Amino acid sequence: MNKKLIAMAVAAGAMTAPLAAHAGATVYGNLQVEIASVDNKGYGENNTKGSRTGIATDESGIKMADNKRGRLGFKGNEDLGGGLKAIYKFEWQVDNAYGNIADGSRESWVGLKGGWGEFKAGRIKSPYKYTGGVKYDPFVTTYMEARKSGGMIGGAWGQNSFWDTSISYKNKWGGFGLWIMAGVDEGNGTTDYMRSTTKIGLSDAPGYLGDYAAAVKYGTKKWEVFGVYENNAVAAKNGSGETKSMSVWKAGAMVKVGGAHKFTGQYESATNATVDMINFEGVDMTTYFLGYQFKMGKNVIALQYGNEDMDKAYSTTYYTLGWIYKFSKKTRTFVGYRNSDKSYDAAGVDNDKLSVFSLGLRVDF
Repeated sequence: MNKKLIAMAVAAGAMTAPLAAHAGATVYGNLQVEIASVDNKGYGENNTKGSRTGIATDESGIKMADNKRGRLGFKGNEDLGGGLKAIYKFEWQVDNAYGNIADGSRESWVGLKGGWGEFKAGRIKSPYKYTGGVKYDPFVTTYMEARKSGGMIGGAWGQNSFWDTSISYKNKWGGFGLWIMAGVDEGNGTTDYMRSTTKIGLSDAPGYLGDYAAAVKYGTKKWEVFGVYENNAVAAKNGSGETKSMSVWKAGAMVKVGGAHKFTGQYESATNATVDMINFEGVDMTTYFLGYQFKMGKNVIALQYGNEDMDKAYSTTYYTLGWIYKFSKKTRTFVGYRNSDKSYDAAGVDNDKLSVFSLGLRVDF
């Protein structure tokens, strides 16, 4: 295993070295280690060590993870003249806690940028994830984060999303911003995506023909409002050839008061978030999130609350309280407490609860 990792690291270095010499190329990354005390009563979440948190059902004790913060990449541009630039980015997911430099896929795209806006093609971060979403959560990629914890929709169509084989356009006119994306691949290669029977709602991978998303935002540095809509063309297909599409939308706002206070909130709704494949019936989901941050010098105190309701299945309440201290623009430490409490609609089923007290250190470069 060690020899394999060393070989991969050498290969990665060989790839990035010539690109770093390209005009405008920048090598960058994030490294993080987080140590947490976990008290888990049936909750369970991402129960493999390579997942976001790696907490199995009923698992309690001390955990160490980087929680998907680790990354290594390069990005840059080339001036083509006339106000036009070629732009590019490639980013690896790395796991600092386990020394894994191939922990998953992130962004990989090429594009053009000019006065008319920005065009990209490849594997691209989604407007759903980065409009509000993870931008509103100072504890994203930690044990205290809201997504998948009851405060924000997670998964491929929520705040965990990157789209494969896609194109996007983004521009801003004054205080108004527009960001649209569409999948372009028909999936007719080794795996015929459009005929697959394994795709179910939020777990489906985005970025194929018929998938699209659009986000609009209006505001300033002190306040903003936004709305996002995305559509999954074939969210599920049964043995009879019937298909179901899935749609997800959200709206939210942010306001800063007096330079020290920041309030955020968003509401999400997913149609056919999951599908009962026996009766082939869709199940809907709604989620809301509220956040408050108080900034004083290098300190940020954050309080967050949310609720996720899966129709006729369960409801999860989430809250977290934490403190972030920024030694510099690139180094921070953080500490916090999170609680997720899931109650089921079925009679006689006990609630599942998870509480985490966590301490971490993050370095960007």
